[in-house]
Amino acid sequence: MRGPRRSAFILPVVLIVIGLLALTMAGFIFFVRAETAGTIAVIDGQQARLAAESGLEEVIASLRLYPHGATAWFDAPQRFRHKLVWAAGYDRESDPVAKSGTRQEVLAAAEPVAAWRFSVVADRYFDPSGTENRSIRFGITPEASKLNLNYATEEQIEALLRPLLADLQVENEEELIAALLDWRDADDDLRPGGAEASYYNTLEPPYSPKNGPFDSVEELLLVKGFSPAILYGEDTNRNGILDPNEDDGDQSFPYYDNRDGILNRGIAPFLTVWSREPDTSLDNKPRINLNRDAAAISEQIERVFTPEEREVCQSTIDFILQLKQQNFNFAQLHSVAELYVGADLPERVIPGEQEQEQPGSGAAAQALAASPITLEQLPYLLDRFSVLPGQSTQGVAGLININTAPARVLALLPELTPEVVGQIVEARATLNPQAARTPAWLLTTGAVDLTTFHAIMPYITTKAYQFHVEVIGYADHRRAFRRYEWVMEMVGPIAQVRYFRDLTPLGLAFPVDDPEIAGEGVSYGQAGP
Repeated sequence: MRGPRRSAFILPVVLIVIGLLALTMAGFIFFVRAETAGTIAVIDGQQARLAAESGLEEVIASLRLYPHGATAWFDAPQRFRHKLVWAAGYDRESDPVAKSGTRQEVLAAAEPVAAWRFSVVADRYFDPSGTENRSIRFGITPEASKLNLNYATEEQIEALLRPLLADLQVENEEELIAALLDWRDADDDLRPGGAEASYYNTLEPPYSPKNGPFDSVEELLLVKGFSPAILYGEDTNRNGILDPNEDDGDQSFPYYDNRDGILNRGIAPFLTVWSREPDTSLDNKPRINLNRDAAAISEQIERVFTPEEREVCQSTIDFILQLKQQNFNFAQLHSVAELYVGADLPERVIPGEQEQEQPGSGAAAQALAASPITLEQLPYLLDRFSVLPGQSTQGVAGLININTAPARVLALLPELTPEVVGQIVEARATLNPQAARTPAWLLTTGAVDLTTFHAIMPYITTKAYQFHVEVIGYADHRRAFRRYEWVMEMVGPIAQVRYFRDLTPLGLAFPVDDPEIAGEGVSYGQAGP
């Protein structure tokens, strides 16, 4: 009887051992598969990162070729959309996506060819057509398109923020603006509704107000009353598009969206701390500063304006040198544009029957009245000459780029009515690259009159040195992607990164394959300025 009983006992033990071995083997296989999947994910993430960084290098190369030519990089899908980094079996010249302008056929394949790409993306917040909730562009954004938080006047900050905060249904607008101004000013004087050390020292943990310039726009989150909802509004993934979750009330995050069908983007997209430019001409040479002594000016004019390529006529040069000999104070001019008095302006750009105002005193106006400078010479005058009080190594900060700034920012310039802002936006859409190089096009197109031109010239530019760059690296055969943003400054041909942030946790966000939003079927030709 012992033999059968012993067999009956051994069988369950064997079955249990086999089960444990099977369970161990299953766990081991699961572990191996998980490790393999994790390794593949890490490799794909690295590949996506390298693809995105390739996009940054493409941007840098474009800026070296066309440093101030916005038409080459502001909205250039042929240069920045679905650009191939590497593929198994073909290169950029034979890339089927480059030929068709769409990835639809590639993605529809049962087994897409392994390929890594990048897109340089930006939202179209400048679009005056009212379709900014549904469109994106493929390009970069000059920081000079925005209002510089550190150099804007209190009136400009208030004029920009009031309507934006009202759109966000913020009730304490005045307190927020006062707290912002208290943070950046150098004193400890408390504005009504503002905040100084007496408030910040009561927080947990306590800290002191900056009492100085902002280092980034995100620094506003340290200022009393400001929150991510104010900085970015309903646009939680920061793509400039009204996504379904941003228009469904409290059904999903963000729970504070108002379900009105309009994207409230917050204040961050219209602010910067980076915009500045050196007092140099388009070819990166120092401008001729008319506040220097006559001998130095004369020598520099002879070196810059060669007899073979004299862009400014001799009578103009003689006029400037004559003013120097007469001890004319060029420092009283707000900009070099005031040397142009508009004697040859077409009647259509001279405002009514009003007499054009001349800068400075009566004697100064009389001295400038004989100016021989013509509209044809004006672009070269604006590019080559300067009346700044000194040539600072830090350059001029806070100028607004009239070629790329949205209407909301243009409206902050002096003397600009909504009608004139509309004229500027309409006129710049038809500019050729050569005309767009200097602000002279404001007059040649009739977008503004001479008085307005003189009023806004000290505050505007058409050049760009700092850029907001956002790049997505992704694949045709994988779902992996990486999304990064940089603020980059071009110092001659050298690119310097001023700010970097990994936006991958916010999602792909930009619908690079959506034909309605991204404009499938675009021509992928060779971009140029």
